Parts: sequence; C-alpha cells; structure tokens
Amino acid sequence: MAERINRIGSDKYTISVNPAGEIVLDVGLIGKVTINGDLDVLGAQTSIGSSELVVDDKTITINNGDPGGDGGITDVGDGNARGAGIIIDRGPDAFNSIFFYDEALKTIRNGAQPSNEGAYIFKLANGDLSGIHTSSIISATDQNLYLIGGGTGVVDVTGTTDYEKQIWPYTGSDITPDPSQSDGLSVPVNDDALVNTRGLLDYVNGYFTYNFQDKITTGTLDPTSVQVYDTETGGGTSRVEIAVDQSIIATFFQSRVEFEDLRFDDNIVTTSGINSDIILRGSGTGRVQIDGWLNFTEEVTPASPPSAGSTLYSKTLGDGGTGLYFINADGTEDELVSRNKALLYSIIF
Repeated sequence: MAERINRIGSDKYTISVNPAGEIVLDVGLIGKVTINGDLDVLGAQTSIGSSELVVDDKTITINNGDPGGDGGITDVGDGNARGAGIIIDRGPDAFNSIFFYDEALKTIRNGAQPSNEGAYIFKLANGDLSGIHTSSIISATDQNLYLIGGGTGVVDVTGTTDYEKQIWPYTGSDITPDPSQSDGLSVPVNDDALVNTRGLLDYVNGYFTYNFQDKITTGTLDPTSVQVYDTETGGGTSRVEIAVDQSIIATFFQSRVEFEDLRFDDNIVTTSGINSDIILRGSGTGRVQIDGWLNFTEEVTPASPPSAGSTLYSKTLGDGGTGLYFINADGTEDELVSRNKALLYSIIF
C-alpha cells in the first residue's frame, strides 16, 4: 500500500472553494478518512451516509448552544417548538418515529408539577403516541409512580390472557374457595399485583358466596340495624334483631317473634314483660271486633281489682250458671247469670 505524507509548516491550513461549492474526499466504498484531533462541523445540517455509526464517547449532546430565554429548550422556529431529541426515518410509507424531550409536557413529582420542567415523549411524526416495550419502570427512592396524570383515561391490561387468573387461583370462572382462609378464598398467587375490574368483581362475588354478613346498619349517632346471631358462632340463642335508632323493636327466634313488648309464640300472643297488660284499641271511634268464638279458660280470682273499668274472667261454674265472672274497680265480684237461671230466680223470688 502506497503512502504519501504532506507536512505543512503552519499553524492553520485552509482549503476554500467558491460559495455553495463542494469538497469531496474520495477513498472508495471501503476506504476511510482518519482525523487525529477534534472535528468541528459548522452549518445547518450534517449528513452521515454510513450504514452503522460507532461512537466511543459516553454522552451525546443535542441542542447544544440553546440561546435560552424560555426557561428550557427554546423555540427557534424550526418546527420542533420547545422539543429536542432524536428522529428515526421510517421510510416513505410510514411516519417517522420521534423521541423528544418536550418542555410543553407535564411532569408530576410527589403530587406536584415542578416549574420549568418538561418530560420525555415517544411519538410519530403525525402526533400519535408510540408504545414502549420494557420490563420495569422504577421511580426514585421514596417517590410515588404516577400513571396517566390527567384526563379521563384508565390503566388497562387489554391484550393479556386472563389477567385476573394470574392474581388468584381459579376454578373455572370463579376464584377457588379455601375454608381455612379468613375470607373463604384461596391466597393470591401474587400479593403485589394490581387488580383489574374483572378480578375485583370475581373477588366480591366469591367473598359474598362464602361469607355471610351478620349485620346491616346505617346511621352514626343512633344507627338503625338488622343483626343476626347464631348459636354455632357463639352468638347465644339464634335470633335476628331489628333495631331502629339503637332501640330493638323486633326479635325473630326459631319458634317465636317479639315485637316491642309483644311475644308471638305459634298462635299464642303474650307480653315480653312479667305482669304486663295487652291492650287492644280501635282508632278514634273504632271498636275492637272479634270475628269468631271467644273462649275464657278457667282462672283464679284476680289478686286485685282493676284501677278502672271491670275485669272479665272464667272460673268454676257457680249459681249463675255461666262460670263467667267480673270484678270491677270498687272490688265488687260476681258471676254473670245465664238466661235460664235468671228466669228461674225470677219465678222463685
């Protein structure tokens, strides 16, 4: 290989052609030009036609010498507004791909948007955003990771295969039950996975399938509630209590029902309290009507007369022939006389 060396004994060597002219260094398709020292290329555009560019430098500075004045990348009217970055030519049949740092975009850090700070963007030349394929996105230590950051968009897992089944074990379309767990469902496969809507619906459905809620309540200071107790779970006698403003108004047992002070036991109505009266009263001028037979079982004479009115009761048949007795407020006690006895006594006397 022939070699020729020209040494010029000066501090500066200039090759100049006419304005808009061209200087060509032609070493053929497989030759190379070697420059020892720094290379400054001035002008509006630098084009490199090689198929592969290898750079030993660890950093590349883009937008060097920004004139400033805009608090970041300056809009110099080149069509890139306040953005700078790398443009990938995708040929004449597709929009170019752009990786830019854009001062107009928002950055969120610790819930706030720093001033004079933009963000990176991957997009096409037509403005459509491009996807990013990567295995992890990690925020700075002790800082939150913000997704979306505005508008009405959602985080979506479209494209995955049964995403929710990668969080919980499934049997068919339901989360697999496990009676040994407090919620009655199997332990998640991944405790740290984000839950999608389908997984949440399946969990709620599964939870209420295997877990019975023993209380429904509303209100704060004086809540109204329906509470269920069962002997098997240590709740004492199995029952359902209904409370209004914290006052129990009804209790349902297996064989009876209690409303306020009334107890309904099969076809027997009594009071819950001892020695309490049952009062039947019509509204306004209404009456208490009995549509059927009224049967008085034999009782002993009341221990005391009523405070007002009369008490009607039954005991052993006496001279009146009815066995139906009364005692009034002044203590008078006697048997009601039957029609036949009354006729007989009228004849005798």
